[in-house]
Parts: sequence; structure tokens; C-alpha cells
Amino acid sequence: MDEFVRQIKEQQEINFINIEEQINKADLDVVFDAENGSRYIFHYLHSMDRFFINPNEYVYEGEKLFGIPENLSVIDPKRAGYEADTSIVISKKQLLEYFYFVRQKVRNYFETLTAENLIEKPAGSEYSRLELILAQFRHLMWHVGVSSAITFGSAGVWNEFTGLNGLRKMIKMKE
Repeated sequence: MDEFVRQIKEQQEINFINIEEQINKADLDVVFDAENGSRYIFHYLHSMDRFFINPNEYVYEGEKLFGIPENLSVIDPKRAGYEADTSIVISKKQLLEYFYFVRQKVRNYFETLTAENLIEKPAGSEYSRLELILAQFRHLMWHVGVSSAITFGSAGVWNEFTGLNGLRKMIKMKE
């Protein structure tokens, strides 16, 4: 694996650590801005599933595999498919299973990605692979922050945050 891809992959692994921490501490049924916490989490997981690799070749498998209807990812009432029902709470188990599924899909993608591929646009995409990845980094961490703030507001608990050197520290602790 070349150095550019290795660095991006490592930073995504840190994102994964923060996502798992956030899901495990999340207050899923608390309503914020007309949505419960589980819908915000599902929204960012679905976005990562759909847009990280190539949105034009995306097929949603979450309903079949985890029982989560795709339209629950829509959190904006102005968008098609939006369902305004705060009583629909996606379970922590479902969210974690979907997260593990998406994480493995992204990890597999990194195994075939090269630095040269990063500037290429996937079939039918107006964005390069690097743009898609960076857009998901931005979107993901914005929503993890919002979800973390929702949990803090309801439970008074902040998530543990893993930063730049977090993955290296975890590897050393396991050695």
C-alpha cells in the first residue's frame, strides 16, 4: 500500500474508533431538532456507506441485513423520503451492526486503492475518489460532534475522543 493511501486509511481508522465510541455512548431516543439521536447516527453511517466509495454504484443493503429502512437516513423534512416520527428509534445493536458492515466495506476499499486512483473519478461521479473520501471525513465528524453534543446535553457525558496519535497509542498498548 502506498504512503498516501496508508495515511488516509490510518486516519479513517481513527474515525472508526470515534464512531464506535459515539454509538456506544449515544442517547438514542433523545429528540433534538425534531429527530431522535438514532436517526442522526444512521444518517452519517448511511452517508459513509453511500458516498465514501462511489455513490453511482451504491446499493443499500441495510434493510435486508439489519432491518433499517433506508428512508430513515433522511433527517431533513424538505428531502424526499423523510419520515417525521420520533418514536422510531433504531437500536444500538442495529446501528453497531450497520457500522461494522460499513467499516469492513471501507477497509476492503482501501486494500485496492492506490495514490493514482485518488485523483480519478469513479464511473459516473463528478468527484474524484479523494474528494469523496474527504467529503465523508468532514460530514462524518460534523455529525459525530452533533450526536456527541446531544448525548452530553441529555446525559452529561462526553465521548472519549481519539485524535491524531490515538491509533498509534492503541497499537503500542496491544503490543
